[in-house]
Amino acid sequence: MKRHIKPAYARFDPAHLLDGLFVPTRGKKRERLYVAPRDFDGVLIGYQGFEQLGADDQSVLLAIAAQLGIDGDFIGDNPPGPVAQELRSLMDFKIDFKDENGQDQEFDREELLASRQTTLRSLLIDAGYKEVDGGRALADMKNILNRLSNAQIRERSRNGWDRRCNLVSASFDDQTGKTYIAINPRLTKAVFHGQCVKISLFERNVLDGDVAKILHSWLSSNIRPGWALGRGNGARIDTLATHVWGPAWEAMPANQKSRKRCQFRDALDQIKCKTEQLHDGYGWAIDQTSSGMVQVSRPKRLPLVEIDYGTPACLDKAEMEDFERNSWDEGNSTVGQIGENYGYGPPHRRVGRKPASRPKRGKRDPRPNCESPPSQL
Repeated sequence: MKRHIKPAYARFDPAHLLDGLFVPTRGKKRERLYVAPRDFDGVLIGYQGFEQLGADDQSVLLAIAAQLGIDGDFIGDNPPGPVAQELRSLMDFKIDFKDENGQDQEFDREELLASRQTTLRSLLIDAGYKEVDGGRALADMKNILNRLSNAQIRERSRNGWDRRCNLVSASFDDQTGKTYIAINPRLTKAVFHGQCVKISLFERNVLDGDVAKILHSWLSSNIRPGWALGRGNGARIDTLATHVWGPAWEAMPANQKSRKRCQFRDALDQIKCKTEQLHDGYGWAIDQTSSGMVQVSRPKRLPLVEIDYGTPACLDKAEMEDFERNSWDEGNSTVGQIGENYGYGPPHRRVGRKPASRPKRGKRDPRPNCESPPSQL
């Protein structure tokens, strides 16, 4: 069964934005990941892993969710293809179901995984990387996917159901360059038909630094488009800081908290100023007071470039097609003009050369088709 949805954002599960799951890690040694269980609609959800996840890991997971929303397959309990079987095996499912007396019961619920064939380069673009073609960037992406694959989500319900599995599973074919990705059942449900929050990749990718990116995701998950934080009442910086640095914020000494507050204020300024061009000058409205109160309002609509092109990788493909079409008439040209017209300066800017063969001309759909080739799962 194949679903074709055209979202202009990453559809994300709010439980995958728990405090402490993704924290600023740049320049720090990553400790072990542990997020204490929290109740979500009667289900206790917690996380653990070998390494703490950071903003770079969150960017990639959001990119995966966005790509799956555009063109994703489902993997059932008994997939026929070898790649699908490998992805399901790598998800490392552990499922228990006990009755009221604590006795094991049979579990017959089908666990669907969203999956698709993608490329490391498209994930780098959607995740906002400046360098997307070098060997170092590809190695970084593989490391991130391995970190996400080694992090586990655990869900326990009150009726005795207990499921543990990895956040994602990934399979690389170095000979063909193909990459296959699958995500856990809870995130799969959010991407296709469950409760979800909408996070703009274009807004996220114009931001610099871990704090701004993690804060933007949390604000996007807690403020509906056109609404304000706390129903217009705002919140204090020290309250919001726990959503960026997690439970570790409370144990920080006073001088360290003071430095973090400065970083937090800079992050708020970034979200306000750097997203304005994407919304024709009317982006996130943020007011800060000297007393530490913050008022935040979210734009009513997503950036126009996101509505027209879907994800940054789709925009990149459209810009390359535009370059190849126009370079025959104008000589050498710069890739990135379409994004600039929408107020989005692509993080990766390349100066192209005249293509080897003249492209065919004809009618072109104004919205590019960024779907992957037919899946071989």
